[in-house]
Amino acid sequence: MGLFSKTPKNFTVKIQSTGDEIHLDNKTTILQAALDQGLAYPHRCRVGSCTTCKTKLVDGKIKELTDTAYVLSMEDIQDGAILACQSIPKCDLTIDVELGEAEAEEFQGTITRVDDLTHDILGVTVALDRSIYYTAGQYADVSFPGLDRPRNYSFAARSLPQGNREIRFHIRKVPGGRFTEWMFEKDRVGEELVVGGPFGEFQLKTSSNPLVFIAGGSGMAPILSILESAGGEDLKRDAVYLFGARTQADLYALDEIKNATRKWQGQFEFIPVLSHEPEESDWKGRRGLVTDLISEIDSLSDHHAYLCGPPGMIDAALEHLKSSGVSDANIHFDRFTDSSHLLVGSSK
Repeated sequence: MGLFSKTPKNFTVKIQSTGDEIHLDNKTTILQAALDQGLAYPHRCRVGSCTTCKTKLVDGKIKELTDTAYVLSMEDIQDGAILACQSIPKCDLTIDVELGEAEAEEFQGTITRVDDLTHDILGVTVALDRSIYYTAGQYADVSFPGLDRPRNYSFAARSLPQGNREIRFHIRKVPGGRFTEWMFEKDRVGEELVVGGPFGEFQLKTSSNPLVFIAGGSGMAPILSILESAGGEDLKRDAVYLFGARTQADLYALDEIKNATRKWQGQFEFIPVLSHEPEESDWKGRRGLVTDLISEIDSLSDHHAYLCGPPGMIDAALEHLKSSGVSDANIHFDRFTDSSHLLVGSSK
């Protein structure tokens, strides 16, 4: 039963160095519960890629949502290190971590525009009470009055040097997701939101190496933000962007990608890949799983890779990249998790 049991089991996680106790059930991560209870738990990405929430498991057993061996060293693992954002308790736990001070700012926002990007993805524009300074690729906490906890969404537009008073998100409908069902229920223009952030380490790193971007679904958002922000800069880097979707109806932001890369200094190739397009359709492009095209990229081991999408896509892409000789240090990723991936309170 465990993680899949219908009746949640409640546990207590004790922080050895401070004596603080975190109360949670067996469907909530240690990090999410700690933040819900107001603890300044160290974190950035929340998806198991930055290791900021690295924690020592002193006693007890946990369920890992993803394989942390990709990001933790063997020495860390032998020392009992876990990632709080990917760890759900199987019993009462004792952990050790150094709590810090909360750094996120909170903004009041108003929805000014909602666009239907696909049948299950909305483009949501929000005007803020003051400018937010974020780096392309980062994300924000988003909530409305009465929501149990914030949901995480990546910024989907260019970051401006003077800060952004207007921000944009791509919101995918998740069955049973309270936030997304609220968004899709009716026109929400004029509704108020609370936005916290920015968070995350998913950012374009300075280098001259060629780039490969791999995304699926609403994972388009942070990649588009990176492309729009970097396109006008003097970046002479060749790039390939592989985007996975089910059918032609699930493709979106094509004009935005074209405009964002118009001034790209190196070669840029955008390759959409459809996994469930009817055979009799007029689609002339690539078919299959987006990750199957990774091995076709020339000199792949020289590339820096940026991945954003659902956990299954990320895990498959990691396997392909590593087997092709791309080093761990040159792979950057955000897993988009929601209720269908058993994370309570993530991007729903």
